[in-house]
Amino acid sequence: MTIAEPVWPRVGDVVDEIKHVLARSDDIVCLAHKDADADSLGSALAFAASMRAMGKRTHPTVPDPVPYMLAYLPGFDTIETDPANLDTLFTFDCATVSRFGEKHRYLERAHCVINIDHHVSNEGFGHINVIEPEASATGQVVYDLLRALDAPIPRDAATNLYAALFTDTGGFRHENTTERALRLGADLVALGADPGWVALQSYNSRSVSQVRLEGLALARMRVELDGRLVWSEVTQAMLAEAGADVQESEGVIDQLQSVGTMKIALLFKETAPSVTKLSVRTRDEFDATDVCRPFGGGGHRRAAGAEIAQPFLDVREQVLALTRRLLQRAG
Repeated sequence: MTIAEPVWPRVGDVVDEIKHVLARSDDIVCLAHKDADADSLGSALAFAASMRAMGKRTHPTVPDPVPYMLAYLPGFDTIETDPANLDTLFTFDCATVSRFGEKHRYLERAHCVINIDHHVSNEGFGHINVIEPEASATGQVVYDLLRALDAPIPRDAATNLYAALFTDTGGFRHENTTERALRLGADLVALGADPGWVALQSYNSRSVSQVRLEGLALARMRVELDGRLVWSEVTQAMLAEAGADVQESEGVIDQLQSVGTMKIALLFKETAPSVTKLSVRTRDEFDATDVCRPFGGGGHRRAAGAEIAQPFLDVREQVLALTRRLLQRAG
């Protein structure tokens, strides 16, 4: 039996309701998800910048740890650790409540939660949900909402939205790079975003420790099943050897998925003695969420992840067994 995907409200369906909420809100909290990427944090900072230009008090925030690798995003220095006023809460690029980490309690305290996302697996936890699974990035949904609200998009907001779109399409290389996404990129450049600067900061401004860590991870790369399965790992010992933080491992999965024969790429990260993070990338008929969902994770067809409260070696064994079965079943 095929389970039908939920039909979510479009921006146009809820814009009047959101206008009403904003009219009575002076303080707006803009919450990104845990281990925020540029789509989540960039969307939060962009919306905050727009609302600030309208005279609102805005409070961008993110669960610990603060993603210092995104410090180049305009407004990063305005991030607050624990906003006092939680009257109105906007969330960005987060499909599940668990992805808010310790800040999941904000959803219980806020008078109104507006959930903005592009994951088809979104739980619909908001009082108002704006979910557009066909959007290339949550930043695209935010742009549509700001336009529908007749809200300003200052240069800093445009830069953050461009970073959100650029990184979630892999620098306009992934298959979610649509005509609409490319046109939006041009519109954001017209509003002041600098595409060369965003590209430099996103992909070519790595620390020495990050490069060393990637070298160690690539040296441990394993290839199986005629090159269709590619995987590697980042352990606590490797982090210590490279002098790196686990946040600096974000680029490793991109290297693994660059192997030409790859169908599924896996990266295992030992973040604590009994906590393992999994990153998955896929091609062709394989769905990354098929690997992550059995372990409580999720994401998109081509990119998904999970955080698993089990020792590193146990997770590695279980995930590899599942992935091998998926590939062998496909022939």
